[in-house]
Amino acid sequence: MLFSPPVSMPIPNDFRLVINNVVIIRVENIKFLGVWLDNKLDWKYHLKELYNSLNKYIGIFYKLSNFLPKNILKLLYYSIIHSKILYGIEVYANTYLTYLHDVIILNNRLLRIMQNKKRDTKLLELYHNFNTLPIDKLFEFKLLIHAHAQFYRLPSIPKLFQSNITLNLNVHNYSTRSSTDFHRTSTNSKSGSKVSTQKCAILWNSLPQKIKETSSVVTFKKLTK
Repeated sequence: MLFSPPVSMPIPNDFRLVINNVVIIRVENIKFLGVWLDNKLDWKYHLKELYNSLNKYIGIFYKLSNFLPKNILKLLYYSIIHSKILYGIEVYANTYLTYLHDVIILNNRLLRIMQNKKRDTKLLELYHNFNTLPIDKLFEFKLLIHAHAQFYRLPSIPKLFQSNITLNLNVHNYSTRSSTDFHRTSTNSKSGSKVSTQKCAILWNSLPQKIKETSSVVTFKKLTK
């Protein structure tokens, strides 16, 4: 698989990669550890596969919702639907909201079916009843949990993420309210703004001070959600 910037010179069609006289077949996407990678890194193919995977449960849950109690349906949602959405969400959901649109709508529909709610039911009610979040907000929630670990439980995360952490107080000595916030580096590109360290810093710094001062991860999750 060949990765290149959005604007670049076209790669020749006769480009070949040969290792030990074996031609390596070029592909545009491939499944790696349960996540579909594509050569544009826009996650559209993974979202397509996720949509198809969830869509097949529509008919099944239509039938089950007429026989099973709500607590069992909620358990099924978390074990079958939510687990698929949550897997790799820190990676694949870091894309444009328009690309997430179809999966978000499908998830809304599944929640409505499993709760036997009408089409005009408010989305806030659907997500509140099952104690979850829309996919785009769930992505931000997971990043905030990661940011909390960076701030309060640094030794517990991989060293790769430890080396990328810089606070404002490490850059300047000014005693300001934001001195303990994550330091953000300026970027002029859309891809630069999507780097995980940038996204974590933006989300963390925007939290109310009371939540940022919460060291307990359980309490932090509750207040943030």
